Amino acid sequence: MNRFILCLAGLLIFSACSKKLAIFSSKSSQLNLNNLEYDNLSLKSKIKYKDENRDLKATANIRVKRDSIIWFSLTPGLGIEAARGVVTKDSIIILDKIHKEYQVLKVSDLSEKYHFDFDLKLLESIIIGNLIWPITDEDEIKKEDGYFKVQKSEGDLSVMNYIGANSMKLEKLQAVSDTSRNALSIHYTEFLKEEGKILPSEINMQINYRSKRNKAKKVSKVQIRHSRININKEDLNFSFSIPDKYDPM
Repeated sequence: MNRFILCLAGLLIFSACSKKLAIFSSKSSQLNLNNLEYDNLSLKSKIKYKDENRDLKATANIRVKRDSIIWFSLTPGLGIEAARGVVTKDSIIILDKIHKEYQVLKVSDLSEKYHFDFDLKLLESIIIGNLIWPITDEDEIKKEDGYFKVQKSEGDLSVMNYIGANSMKLEKLQAVSDTSRNALSIHYTEFLKEEGKILPSEINMQINYRSKRNKAKKVSKVQIRHSRININKEDLNFSFSIPDKYDPM
C-alpha cells in the first residue's frame, strides 16, 4: 500500500481555443503567449499513472500558491482520502493516511531518477500548461504546421516547444537529455477558458528513461484531466502538518 500511495503522489508531481492572439516577429520577445497569470488556484482532477508494473487511478484535489507550494490530496476510490502532501521549493512531504505514516523526500530525488532538473516552478508549469522555460532572443523560432516551434537548449536538454498559432498556448513539448538520452514529452489538449484565462483541461505526459540499476529502458505515462478550476480564491487553505501519531515510512 505504501508504494501505491507514493506512486499516486509521484504522478501528481510530474499533470482548443479559437481566440486569435498571435503576434510574431523575428524577435522572440514579441511572441505574445497566453500564459496563465495567477496568485493561487485550486483544481479537481482525475489522474492516471501507468508503467510496466502499475496502472493506477485517483481523484486529486490540488492547490497551488505561485512559486511557493503545491498542496494535494489523493482519493483512489470509495471516497476515502488515502494520501495528502505538499511540494515546496526543496522538499516533498507525503502522508499515508491509511497507515498513519509519512515520508519526506527531496525534489532533487525526481531529478536524479529521471535525469531532468525538476523543481517547484517546473512542476507548476506542467500542471497549468504554462511555458516551462522562458523564450529568449537566442532561441530559434519558426512557424510551421499551425505551430510556432521554439527550439531551445536548457542545460544538457534539447527542447522543442510547440505553441499553437491560434491558442498561443504551449500545446506540445519534447525534451531530450543530450547525455542520458532520457526523454520527456507533454501534450496539452482540450483548452478551456476560465474567468477570461486559457488553460488546458487535459495533460498527457510520457517519460522515457533508463533504470540506474540495470540500464533497462523504462516508460512512465501520466494523464491529468482537470474537471474544476478556481483561480485566485481568497480563502484557499494551504495548511499542512505531520500528526504526532504518524510514523516515518
